[in-house]
Amino acid sequence: MQHARDRIRELTDRRRLLRPVKVIVEDVNAFLRGWAAYFRFGNSAHVFDQIGSYARMRIGGFLAKKYRRTRKFGWAVVASAAEDSLGLIALHGTVVAPRPFRDWRGRPNAGGERRR
Repeated sequence: MQHARDRIRELTDRRRLLRPVKVIVEDVNAFLRGWAAYFRFGNSAHVFDQIGSYARMRIGGFLAKKYRRTRKFGWAVVASAAEDSLGLIALHGTVVAPRPFRDWRGRPNAGGERRR
């Protein structure tokens, strides 16, 4: 989890203020998608909520720095003004819970087909 926070902090760093917000959100989304795909098996829903909240906070802080406003402004833009949090993906609902007596990692079929 520390690696995820460090990477999000790096993607929303002050030195990237000249880039458009859309590019920053796309970069954070790409990292979050890969991270969530790797850790989606097991009991990780609470951690996903924490990382999603941290990403929203960092995007809000990035907006505040970019437009030279207060953190409250950045948080308001992310939380309420933009209906989809500026396009930031939501990680809730992506966890696959392990089931007893069932292969939960997705074993490939005999003919080389993917799981349906």
